[in-house]
Amino acid sequence: MDTIVALTSAWGRSGVGLLRISGPDAINVLNSLIREPREWTPRRLQLCKLYGRKGLIDEALVSYFKGPNSFTGEDVVELSCHGNPVIIEMLIDQCVFLGCRPARPGEFSRRAFENGKLSLLQAEALHGLISSRSSMGVELAHQNFQGAMQKGVDELNEKLLDICAELEARLDYPQEGLGYETDVALIQRLNKVSKSAFESAETWQAGKIRIHGAKLALIGPVNAGKSSLFNELAGRKRALVSPIPGTTRDVVEHTILMDGIELTLMDMAGIRSETSDSIESEGIALGIEMLREADFCLIVLPLNEYSETELESLIAMVGNVPRIVVGSHCDLIDSDSQPTSVDVLLSNLTGEGLDSLRERIRNYLHQNPQGNSEWIVLSQRQHDLLNSIARHASEAAFALEGDIGPAGAAEDIMCAMERLYELSGSNPREVVLDRMFSRFCIGK
Repeated sequence: MDTIVALTSAWGRSGVGLLRISGPDAINVLNSLIREPREWTPRRLQLCKLYGRKGLIDEALVSYFKGPNSFTGEDVVELSCHGNPVIIEMLIDQCVFLGCRPARPGEFSRRAFENGKLSLLQAEALHGLISSRSSMGVELAHQNFQGAMQKGVDELNEKLLDICAELEARLDYPQEGLGYETDVALIQRLNKVSKSAFESAETWQAGKIRIHGAKLALIGPVNAGKSSLFNELAGRKRALVSPIPGTTRDVVEHTILMDGIELTLMDMAGIRSETSDSIESEGIALGIEMLREADFCLIVLPLNEYSETELESLIAMVGNVPRIVVGSHCDLIDSDSQPTSVDVLLSNLTGEGLDSLRERIRNYLHQNPQGNSEWIVLSQRQHDLLNSIARHASEAAFALEGDIGPAGAAEDIMCAMERLYELSGSNPREVVLDRMFSRFCIGK
């Protein structure tokens, strides 16, 4: 196993930079750096001078963690040096000269997983802690790192193990009459597992917003007031405003914090079917393509030129992206002619409706991330696996209820368990056998 080294704090100038060395030669590399080999007491800071081939590099606080009682499970040395990139580069270069290899992205966490110090769920939660763009995201990541999701996974695992053991025993030893539950009861339990997994998968959208922030797209026809609204939401002038159609030709982005959540506003080029300007056409096409990246959108339509047909066209364009329909220029129409399909009436001139619109945006950002689920999904991988588990559990119930029978149901349950174990990285086959034999005492 190679000994690896990398900067674990953010790159750039700072008061302190933290270097981590992990692997079998970590302590030897440290002793070569200080030129004064000594006995190291684990988890005790010591102030040391660190030397390179040309002399003193820096003076740093050094800590030693003896494996397996370390982050990676290996011998680990951490150097808290001055955060000058020149010093850090010199130290890394000297460590490589002494036999280390620069760590690959995520390699410390991978070694922690491979050495049983982290589960995959904890590794993903750790990534969430580092990359979260809101205080709520940090809280969710902490919950998962402390085992909230692992507890839910373990509960699903127990339920699937019991059902699978029951079916496997029936199939392997039909003459023994083994079995404690009716098919109806097993079908009900499988449907509950499917529902629980599906509800957990559905928390991904809200969890993603708390970890990565949200993207809000503004889309509508030319001269609908999108750029003026964009500037109001941004709190400053970021997009050009003009009565000339097609002023916005590109996607203009600006990021703000709304109630502690990072929100990226995207002002799209105004939609119109007929334009002789090739650059404007490209801007419209780019905006439509970038809609796929949006978490939700504002469809902005001018009420003085309102068209239900145009609204239907824009709704078809945004597809499954959640939307808020904004009727702009409400100061130009009579209150009696306000369409019912509009969610918020807005006047960029008077500011009417802005507070109501901001409240709707806040409600979307703060939607309950948990719903009926007992844990929160923090990655696309978790979302996809849980959806697969829900599907296999549902198909197992269908098999047990129909002509396929216990054999097909058991296979689907096994597939569900394999997906479940992928969440934390294990193999369920031997576990099923252990549960079956311990429960039914086969061969006693």
